[in-house]
Amino acid sequence: MTRLSHLECARCNEHHDASVLQQRCTCGGPLVPRYDLGPLDLAEVRKRPPGTWRYRELLPVEGDPVSLGEPETPLLFAPRLSERLGTEIWIKDDGILPGGTFKARGACVALSRARELGVEEIVMPTAGNAGGTWSLYAARAGLRITVVMSDRAPVANQTEVTLAGGELVLVDGTIADAGDRAKELADERGAFYAATFFEPYRIDGKKAAWLEVFDGFGDDTSMRFPATMFIPVGGGVAAWAAAKAVSEVTALGWATGPGPRLIGVQAANAAPIARAFERGDDEVLPWDEDPMTIAAGLRVPRPIEGTEVLSQIRDSGGAVMAVSESDIVRGMRMFAAIEGVYACPEGATTLAAADALEATGELHGPVVLYNTGSGAKYVDAISRFLSSGPR
Repeated sequence: MTRLSHLECARCNEHHDASVLQQRCTCGGPLVPRYDLGPLDLAEVRKRPPGTWRYRELLPVEGDPVSLGEPETPLLFAPRLSERLGTEIWIKDDGILPGGTFKARGACVALSRARELGVEEIVMPTAGNAGGTWSLYAARAGLRITVVMSDRAPVANQTEVTLAGGELVLVDGTIADAGDRAKELADERGAFYAATFFEPYRIDGKKAAWLEVFDGFGDDTSMRFPATMFIPVGGGVAAWAAAKAVSEVTALGWATGPGPRLIGVQAANAAPIARAFERGDDEVLPWDEDPMTIAAGLRVPRPIEGTEVLSQIRDSGGAVMAVSESDIVRGMRMFAAIEGVYACPEGATTLAAADALEATGELHGPVVLYNTGSGAKYVDAISRFLSSGPR
């Protein structure tokens, strides 16, 4: 059912064959999937069971997918936050996905496509959640996986890799150092190197979250865009995926009108893209400080496609913000105590940023806050912060 046409370089626009295994363009740019966006009846699509695989034409997988039953995740109206922030607030809660994280979206699609293109062994670096979740899906797919992460990555993520039968390699440093080591291991073993933006397909798995959001906002005949979407940004795949989803559903005629304003959110302790935005720079430079934050998924000091992610967000009329550690924890408390959502620290950055924009009169609804995972995976870190960290 896929309408996958080809892969296109985001830098030079060169087309690449999607029927063979690809990583990056000869110019060094990232490859993104492109589809035949001719007539497609949304009413027929909506007759299928909800969830990631409802939108098969806009996903790259030809055969049976590697699946752990990915459901359509809740799009929750938040009445008390709406009253507090003075506009309509919705929460897209991906904490119920396999592995407790939105990384399941990228893993199920990317591993499905890798397997049907002949991949048998994968090596990948991770800040934490992606490695744990990809290990679960690799086990489901019958593929070998080696995950390289910082020795400061959450223990929960390290445990996931080991329990799922993956090989865990710890390095002294950040995800950037993990990426260097993972590339060495992949070259030594002849394995597929599945780092962010070194394989083309996880972006479309994460795109499915936004197809669900637009579908949820729509009526009987069309999808509809919210005014503003707040998205945690580490490597930036989710934000780019949101922009891609807007482009594709507009081309299909499923939605009309201006797309949403994208607000990318980073932790102030690891904010290379927010720094570039604030300075008015076009290029994102590496973060030169220790990127330690309670939001482990945002510990990305050298986002490989940070410049392109910044461009996608700017093109939406949006912004990239940075929020403090205390505001992240306050966001978690607000999510839980006001709306009963047990958000991860990364997801909580979105509420902290929305709260900051409300204070300046720049918050325009309807607003979607993207909670990318379950707070249950961060209990130890949260407990330490609450007992000794700033309030």
